[in-house]
Amino acid sequence: MRVFAISDVHADFRDNLQQLAQLSTQSYREDALIVAGDVSHDLAVLGQTLRIFLERFRHVFFVPGNHELWIRADQHRNSVEKFRDVLRLCESLGVHTGPEVIGLGQERVRIVPLFSWYARPGEGSDSLYRERGAEEAAESVWADDYLVKWPELENFRPVQFFLDMNGPRVSAEHAVSAISFSHFLPRQDLMFAVAGEAPQPGPDPPRGAFNFSSVAGSTLIEQQIRRLGSRVHVYGHQHRNRCRCYDGIWYVSNCLGYPEERSGQRVPSAAAVLKVIWPEQFSML
Repeated sequence: MRVFAISDVHADFRDNLQQLAQLSTQSYREDALIVAGDVSHDLAVLGQTLRIFLERFRHVFFVPGNHELWIRADQHRNSVEKFRDVLRLCESLGVHTGPEVIGLGQERVRIVPLFSWYARPGEGSDSLYRERGAEEAAESVWADDYLVKWPELENFRPVQFFLDMNGPRVSAEHAVSAISFSHFLPRQDLMFAVAGEAPQPGPDPPRGAFNFSSVAGSTLIEQQIRRLGSRVHVYGHQHRNRCRCYDGIWYVSNCLGYPEERSGQRVPSAAAVLKVIWPEQFSML
């Protein structure tokens, strides 16, 4: 049994959905797939994509990203309500959104989905924000500011709401190794390139109309990873593929991303969109 990882597949793009549909229906029958968020804001497309994975993998694990919580119509009162509908959809399909021990013998491993969000600057010391020179002011172009709607509750803090749901998952003791995954970044240093890594298209974080570090993640995710004792942690969100080891834990990002991000660096085959993360066989990307 192998465990593969992918995130940010953005299946609303036809090219991306076709890449996923080309995955072999025979090669992964005994394997598991971790999908670390951002499949689609559209529940129908999300369901279609998850079915593609279920037709190929024995186990599929998923956590929502920010795109899944976008509200483009009046079908949901807020993004927490939509989040719960996403979990119900996954349950109806047989997609895991909770911890499971899979495999036999030395291959046994516990997969632990971690729900998460990001801390904005000024929201708390757990923000991954890093100020930079010539700071852009037009942060309002961030789509979440328009498409994510939180309940009108006093002192509601999204990152804490989602991380509180993980409490029993990270406190339970198990004799098998753990692989955790979240959509958002758990550490600030993961945002930035290091010597020896394959070059990425564009600067890290990408310089657009806002500073990505202000919406990157939270150090509270890292605290839960350490509490759990993960061997490997998978994340997404930044569209920067990384593979690094910090203090005994491998952090892996394997994003499909947007078609234009792959132009000039085309994915050579459907299988190349996946990365094996278990059994461990890592080196710096």
